[in-house]
Amino acid sequence: MRDRATGDGPATESGDRGMSTPVELLRSLAVFAEPPGAEHERLTELLGFGAPPESSDYSDVFLFQLYPYASVHLGPEGMMGGEARDRVAGFWRALGQVPPTEPDHLAGLLGLYAALAEREGALDGAERALVRQSRHALLHEHLAPWVFGFLGRTQELTRGVYGTWAELLSRVLQAEVVGLDHRDDRLPLHLRLVAEMPDPNVEGGKAFLAGLLAPVLSGMILTRADLARLAGELDLGLRAGERRYALEHMLAQNPVSVLRALAAEARRQGAMHEQRASWLGKTAVFLAEQARRTSSMLDELADEEGMEQPEPVGDEATTVGAGG
Repeated sequence: MRDRATGDGPATESGDRGMSTPVELLRSLAVFAEPPGAEHERLTELLGFGAPPESSDYSDVFLFQLYPYASVHLGPEGMMGGEARDRVAGFWRALGQVPPTEPDHLAGLLGLYAALAEREGALDGAERALVRQSRHALLHEHLAPWVFGFLGRTQELTRGVYGTWAELLSRVLQAEVVGLDHRDDRLPLHLRLVAEMPDPNVEGGKAFLAGLLAPVLSGMILTRADLARLAGELDLGLRAGERRYALEHMLAQNPVSVLRALAAEARRQGAMHEQRASWLGKTAVFLAEQARRTSSMLDELADEEGMEQPEPVGDEATTVGAGG
């Protein structure tokens, strides 16, 4: 681990990949959230992942499609930084540690979880209970609200090492959720502070597009690959560059079809959240509801756009009428 992680590493419920302890398994998986280095080749072989990842593989997944930062997924801006990252940094400080440069990076959070789990195993009594409570808080507040959606989309969008990694890490962390019985009566603070998806008729198109690209608001993760796929399916031109500009360009070409396609994607990802509700509890239910609201809004906007389209005239109007 690099400077994002603290301590020797985490603990999990699954230790079947050639690791002598569950702690070592999660510690090794955390390394794959970092750019490939010398240790990746050894760990790839040890974990049975096949060929080690190339730098281009890492860039394609984590720099261009899916961003391994809690703030991107939990902040209403849908970007790195902001209050979401400040809350994560505050958790590090509450533990008496100086936050790393990127306190909300997945590798660092897994490393911190590891350190807490390992420390818990070395203590007993009240001290052990206190550390376990901290581990519970880290999982409930700063990992579980986003990491399962992130890993699920990673499995969908990539093959090879990172697809296998995401599947295994998801199983390992699910075992931690179940083992800690982390489900709380309250939602994580990140989710309790979330506003509703911006309505373009009230807050304007810019806020609406930003909301679609903020997973905690829309309930879905829209990647560049998703937009490219939708553009291909709808036979639309795809503008290179930031997702917001690409999405804006697609909506300008065929607003009704794009809105319908986005609504379907929100429903699909909402169903993925619902599947996790039996073990993830209110967090999964909340995200599923966010996606449901988003899909309903998009369908309503598509209906409005369709009503505003000009009626066919001349021979075309006659033809349509005859079909009724």
